[in-house]
Amino acid sequence: MTPDAIGAAPRNPAPALATLVPPLWVVVVLSATVHLAMAALIPLFQDEAYYALWATHPALGYYDHPPMIAWWIWLGEALFGATPFGVRILSVLAFTAVTPLCWRMATLVGGCERAGRIAALYFNVMVLPFALGFAATPDAPSTLFWALATWGVVEALHAFGGRPRAGWWFLAGAAAGLGVLSKFTGLFYCFGLVGWLLATSPGRASLRRPVVWLTAGLGLLMVAPNVLWNYQHDWLGLQRQFGRLAVAGPHRAWVGSYLLAMIAAITPGILGALAVGVVTAGRKASLLLWTMAPLALYMLAHSTHSQVQANWLAPLFPGFAVLAAIGSDRRPATFVALNAGLGLGLSVLAVGLAFWPGAPFFRGDNPPNQTKGWPAFANDLHDLAVENGAVWVATAGYGLTGSLAFYLPGRPVWDTTDQVRYGFRGAFPRDYCTAPGLFVVSEADAAEANLHFSKVGAVKVLVRRSLAAEVMRYAVIPVSGVTDPALCAQPQTQGANRLK
Repeated sequence: MTPDAIGAAPRNPAPALATLVPPLWVVVVLSATVHLAMAALIPLFQDEAYYALWATHPALGYYDHPPMIAWWIWLGEALFGATPFGVRILSVLAFTAVTPLCWRMATLVGGCERAGRIAALYFNVMVLPFALGFAATPDAPSTLFWALATWGVVEALHAFGGRPRAGWWFLAGAAAGLGVLSKFTGLFYCFGLVGWLLATSPGRASLRRPVVWLTAGLGLLMVAPNVLWNYQHDWLGLQRQFGRLAVAGPHRAWVGSYLLAMIAAITPGILGALAVGVVTAGRKASLLLWTMAPLALYMLAHSTHSQVQANWLAPLFPGFAVLAAIGSDRRPATFVALNAGLGLGLSVLAVGLAFWPGAPFFRGDNPPNQTKGWPAFANDLHDLAVENGAVWVATAGYGLTGSLAFYLPGRPVWDTTDQVRYGFRGAFPRDYCTAPGLFVVSEADAAEANLHFSKVGAVKVLVRRSLAAEVMRYAVIPVSGVTDPALCAQPQTQGANRLK
């Protein structure tokens, strides 16, 4: 197969045009610097703290997701301590590594090194990668391995002149498997790749190579640890995620908000260039389109009955950047500058408004607001625990459980509900069934204490603040006597067992 199957050999742009687009290293350094600073300075939001709780007990799987993010956090904390920076460092490096992958793919598929530079630039100024590029969520490894897998296939298809291809295919297979081990979203990449292999002439030609079949086996090998974990746990993780596919039918349309969110996340100018790239690239971009289409179409269908979070499509953004770069390659330098400037402006504005201290600009219990005011709140809660002789802290939600466990490292924190999430921690400690504790919940849910404990004290309201502005109000209640029999049922005696 010649490189013409998906794109011509890279050509050199005119020097004047080349110098108007930042070199790759400049984009990488600036992006990494910004995201490393954000990783160090911004406290964890609730999902990150929940994943950090996973990392205290590394396992082959968890209820909500496969285990990759927990392993990354465990390694980051081993190197840099149990700090926001330690939790996030590998995720920052992952998003940083995606930038040169965009550059290389666009250079090969677009046939021009300038297209590569534009792709690197576009990836980093789009709102979603800019805002998500510091966060420790499964989207970080999922996006990296999706991009790595795509890059491996692109390199294999462009390998000519006697250069070996097998290594690129093996890279693609391993990365695809690791992507599934990061988030089940990676299965959509596999579905798309199989479709491309069967439906296109370059794909069918590739199927005649034994290495492609060996690559599939390598990908399955990467996924095997989580399959084993699911088998040992009654397919718990698979039921959790694939249960979302079972819907009775459309009952509320979120399609409009989904489309608007995607326009905002990609930014309008880059979205226009992306549309041009899809049209002009033709079969050169068939691999990108085939591998991206299943996830994009599924999320569109999902939006007909439930809300779609923009971060669920994070693995598609390297492909968006490559296609938009192809659509911008032959346009004037001002076109690229305006697109990049608009994207960067919107990204900085959105992140600045979201994380600016003081009164929240975006109201509600959203990730930016979840990062604010924890040190002072944790100190107040610690003092209240000492005052009431509480030996543990009880919660009723995984997000608050994760945050309090991270910011109250010297005091045990346990969720008294939804125990299926916490199998990695082992059984609920029996000592806490009767020990005095503090039940912490949002102020509106204070009455829940009576559902979970036999002894309930007076409610104390604590406020989490950003500067002087109120972010969240919590009811803190002295409690004891856990009433859930699943947590604190007395073990049967041997005599009772014999009487049965």
